[in-house]
Amino acid sequence: MPSCLRCGADLGGTAATRCPRCGTPCRDGTWHGTYQPRAAADDDYVRVGPTILPRWMPWLLAAVLVGGGAATYLLLHSPSDPSPRTVDATPWTTPPPAPGAAPVTPGYGDTPTVPYTPTVPYTPPDALVPSAASPPDDAGAVVEQFYRDINDHDFAAAWKLGGRNIGGASYQDWQAGYATTAHIEVGVVDTEGAGQVTAVINATQTDGSTKVFRGTYTVSGGAIVSADITQR
Repeated sequence: MPSCLRCGADLGGTAATRCPRCGTPCRDGTWHGTYQPRAAADDDYVRVGPTILPRWMPWLLAAVLVGGGAATYLLLHSPSDPSPRTVDATPWTTPPPAPGAAPVTPGYGDTPTVPYTPTVPYTPPDALVPSAASPPDDAGAVVEQFYRDINDHDFAAAWKLGGRNIGGASYQDWQAGYATTAHIEVGVVDTEGAGQVTAVINATQTDGSTKVFRGTYTVSGGAIVSADITQR
């Protein structure tokens, strides 16, 4: 039975020029042996099986399929890292040293040279073995032995021989006070009375200069118990 190309309505074998349901016109109002109406020139629909679709729908589906396939191909075959890599090839502008010349370190040519100052290492008094020699008996000998121990860097022995009584409460600070002293000479030693002597001390520094001190020392029990020292 012929049916409407647009809505599929049964035309009932009539020779109507339009569909009774949707009003779709026929070209000449006749039906052919295929039992399908001849589409009018202004018809915008097409039948796909039992489904009526606009004529542009199949073309749209075809375009979507073609576009999706092309996008998938480009995605699968695109390089993983398309961005080029750049290498810093900045040339070294400092000229090489002349043959036989000493290498020069950039940036340190104008650095002032600081003279080396020897530092007396700190040694705790309890970590040193005191001198096995017996302390001298007279006051003058005690003062001389005190500075002899300092010249020998036997600060633990000098600390016990009187440094702890005249050097303050800190052994470390007292020892650090001799860091720039290279050598000490004890000058004239005069006995002022029982247990008291006066001496002139010449202390040569690491820079070559000399400091002169005069002091009065009080000795008791083989050790210096007090001192009054001034720089001349």
